[in-house]
Amino acid sequence: MKYGVIIRNVTDLRVAPKFRSERRSQLLFNEPIKIESSQNGYYSIRQLDNYCGWVDEKAVRIVSSRGFKTLRKTGNCLVASPIAQITSIDYDKTYPPFLFYGTRLELAKKTGNYGIVVAAGKYHFEMALKDLLYPLSGGKNLELSSVIIRQAKRFLGVPYLWGGITPFGFDCSGLVKMIYQFAGISLPRDSRDQVKAGRRIESDEVRAGDLRFFKGHVAIAIDRYKIIHSSLGAGGVAINSLNPVDCDFRSDLLKIFMENRRVI
Repeated sequence: MKYGVIIRNVTDLRVAPKFRSERRSQLLFNEPIKIESSQNGYYSIRQLDNYCGWVDEKAVRIVSSRGFKTLRKTGNCLVASPIAQITSIDYDKTYPPFLFYGTRLELAKKTGNYGIVVAAGKYHFEMALKDLLYPLSGGKNLELSSVIIRQAKRFLGVPYLWGGITPFGFDCSGLVKMIYQFAGISLPRDSRDQVKAGRRIESDEVRAGDLRFFKGHVAIAIDRYKIIHSSLGAGGVAINSLNPVDCDFRSDLLKIFMENRRVI
């Protein structure tokens, strides 16, 4: 078994080891991975939650088993801005010039309005503290629901992208995973697995922060009827309603509604 860490700000996770293969998901900078095999310039990898696929070998730096264990344990902050610039400290240009929302990092030291970040087992660089969420901590359920809705609304208008998990493009479950991760809640990558999280609730119990599931789709509840989701039919991240009297009513979604889940 080999181990690695992602050194691009984002890289595609593909179904097969070839460029034109379907995108399953994406991985962010500094994510530790297990490497199971290699083929055609791609690694067959497994994420910490056991989600697997193929990534470009050039997006990965090999680390030791000890380095992998260290990377698994570190990560005391997240990138909180949609896109956050980084400043070179060690003048190593092999890391990207900016990072995406939700990237997990290790904040080593604060210097005024900036912090020194350690990442990928070797890189040291400077980032503005305003771009980081630190320290990572939980909160009360109602507080978390407000955080979730507020964060999701930041990405209104972001295009739909199959397998996407960044502000350059989200799919439905990718948006859900990244928003709840920001709130300190770990969810599976795909909606078919997210539907197993938390507990089932009735529609008249739905409140902000609950998840609403449809056939092949997931959305975040804003209230009993309003939802925010990344929808191909809406062109990306949008707010819609399941109430027929509302102007943004989605009758197509209501027809394929499955269930509601409370995960906070």
